[in-house]
Amino acid sequence: MSREDYERICVELDGTRQQDHPRAYDILSLEEKNALQYWIEHAIQTAPKIDDQYSSYGLKREYERETKLYVSNAQFKGAMLVAGFQPVKKSEQSWHFMIQPAYEERSALHQNQRIHEPTYRSVPQGKQDPQFDTLVQAAFALRKANGVII
Repeated sequence: MSREDYERICVELDGTRQQDHPRAYDILSLEEKNALQYWIEHAIQTAPKIDDQYSSYGLKREYERETKLYVSNAQFKGAMLVAGFQPVKKSEQSWHFMIQPAYEERSALHQNQRIHEPTYRSVPQGKQDPQFDTLVQAAFALRKANGVII
């Protein structure tokens, strides 16, 4: 999806009662956008079916868990549009997408529980990505310089 498609969808939603409007993405700093887009690019891949377990709200929580950078559901929705992911139903407050985690992680088998818990991460658990760490630190530094409590 291009920036033009992002604008088109935002304009379509302007006349609706859409909660968490994706245009909120535009108020993020360039550093915040870079970190968020990098995370989406490395944590999420397209899939042939809808991920019913993770909505835009759940995905934004995974991003926050990994980075400690807060973004709103609206900002995350906008980031997903810019990254090329179409929502299944634009009319819903929290969007679902045809996606899956880029990395599969397995949990231990516990009495009749699932052994596979999909989790969205920019790198497999236990690994580090210096480029991503640099982007996240730049976003933190800007927030701190602007007096944003982290």
